[in-house]
Amino acid sequence: MSTLLDRSDRVPPAGRPWVMANMVTSVDGAYALAGLSGELSSAADREIFHTLRGAADVVLVAAGTSRAERYRRPTTTEELLPIRRSSGLSDAPRLVVVSKSLSIPADQPFLHGDGPDPLVLHPLSSDTSQVPDGVELRAVGKDTVDLELAMASLHGDGVRLVLCEGGPGLLGQLQAAHLLDELFLSVSPVLAGGEKLGIVHGAPENAVPQKLHRAWEDEGSLFLTYRTIRP
Repeated sequence: MSTLLDRSDRVPPAGRPWVMANMVTSVDGAYALAGLSGELSSAADREIFHTLRGAADVVLVAAGTSRAERYRRPTTTEELLPIRRSSGLSDAPRLVVVSKSLSIPADQPFLHGDGPDPLVLHPLSSDTSQVPDGVELRAVGKDTVDLELAMASLHGDGVRLVLCEGGPGLLGQLQAAHLLDELFLSVSPVLAGGEKLGIVHGAPENAVPQKLHRAWEDEGSLFLTYRTIRP
């Protein structure tokens, strides 16, 4: 797992951070069971989840996913904390939420806790009047969140490594904008069925070549890392 923390071979393109994503899927491509990705997870998958957070500057997530999964402000395990500090990183990555509607429930767990307030990226057209305290707002785009502008804005904050945790709609937008550099894909050994299929759900058809970077197996689950092949 320690190799996942190595930032030295993740060289960001000019003007933006290196963007990696961590997703879990069933054998038949479902990204959730009973509406939650955690239902497909395993102990090894959860270890990868926490290790990748230990390497990231920010955790990027869509507002819908943050609501469904009841997101909290990211923390770092005691094991990984010294590694972050020795690398000059803050004690935990900052949560960055992408939202068009700015529908943030008053009982959303990430509104409170240790660390900096989450950053919420939204378009200029969003109504900010009902947003509860506990977040920082930043407009990036006119009617939709402009992810290229968002990545450039985060880069201006000093962010060099972004970890996207979904959902599939946000991941599809990153793919469509050619912003995804690295994908960690956990394949759970179950056939799920249902309609929640495709980890880049809703993205336009767009074949982006990938190179298999790592692969390993644990108790029937398959863990794959792909990196985007740039022209």
